[in-house]
Amino acid sequence: MTRHSILRAASAGIALAALLSAVGTFGLLGEGSETHATREYLVVLGIIGMAALAVFGWAVPRSLESPAVGWTGVVLGVLAIVSVVAFWSGLPPVLAAGAVILGWAQRTTTRGRIAVALGAFAFVADILVWVGDATSWF
Repeated sequence: MTRHSILRAASAGIALAALLSAVGTFGLLGEGSETHATREYLVVLGIIGMAALAVFGWAVPRSLESPAVGWTGVVLGVLAIVSVVAFWSGLPPVLAAGAVILGWAQRTTTRGRIAVALGAFAFVADILVWVGDATSWF
């Protein structure tokens, strides 16, 4: 994987996390009724930033240089799925993007394909939970 493609995937994960958090905090049309919505959103952006720094500043670069790249992708994918429970934190898209990046780097192996599948599942699950929360489907 090139540095450019890693940066695009990381940016997409971070942007999705920030967008979903904004929709969750402020509502679809900014109709959030909470008086501390901006403060809450800034806290979540801080969580997303710290997670992005850990995943894309430390875990992904180190893993790409090691033979265990697929295992790290699988671990990030599992963490992404588990973190869907705390969907409001913004962690699932960041962790899922890391899993997809690492899985794609080793896509010819079973571990790589599993990491990509886990990351993709976490993305979809996170979006569905956000939609369900916003529309009270669940």
